[in-house]
Amino acid sequence: MQLFLQSPTMNNLRDPMPTLGRMMAFIDGENLVARYQAMVQAGCMPVTHVKHRPDVYAWVPNAIWPGLNVVIRATYYTYCTGSADSVDSVAEEIRTFQFQQYTIPGQNAPSRLIQTLTPQIFWKQKNRSGKGVDIQMTVDILTNVYQNNVDTVFLVSGDGDYGPVVAECKRLGKQVFVAALTSGLSPVIRLAADYFLDLDSAFFETMAPAPSTP
Repeated sequence: MQLFLQSPTMNNLRDPMPTLGRMMAFIDGENLVARYQAMVQAGCMPVTHVKHRPDVYAWVPNAIWPGLNVVIRATYYTYCTGSADSVDSVAEEIRTFQFQQYTIPGQNAPSRLIQTLTPQIFWKQKNRSGKGVDIQMTVDILTNVYQNNVDTVFLVSGDGDYGPVVAECKRLGKQVFVAALTSGLSPVIRLAADYFLDLDSAFFETMAPAPSTP
């Protein structure tokens, strides 16, 4: 799906808007909430509008930067412990979280494009590790790339294990944007991206104070 938009002031095609790309965002919520909590523990001061549930999610709308892309879907993958009702409750919460969608320059009208996250919640036992998020994200990214459903993949994760996934997306001619907090950020994933977005200023008012020297 390629979308072609004109400025509302134009009446011909002498100065058209660029053709917009198709973007899907894939958010590794397990990695994101763990790194967010580590930075809070280290003394960083969060912005007031962070949505946070311990060990489950952390989110701000400007964690996604669409550029000249229409975001078809933004999926938040994470784990939840507890009952089936708890999983459903977390999914309902995440479904209300907003993200930045493409907006037409010069127009203030709200977009009719989707602007809320799609939850993908995995249940796990408390204090147990899991691989469901990593595996499902990899499958979903590569499936959509191989089926040519997207032009740009937006990956929210600082985990270097996604390096081969990024490389495969690029081999198939797709752009890959990566966004992550700097805590625990793998240089592999940062350098592999076509565009890297540092999320520290999106989540935090102030960073942790530098350690004092003796």
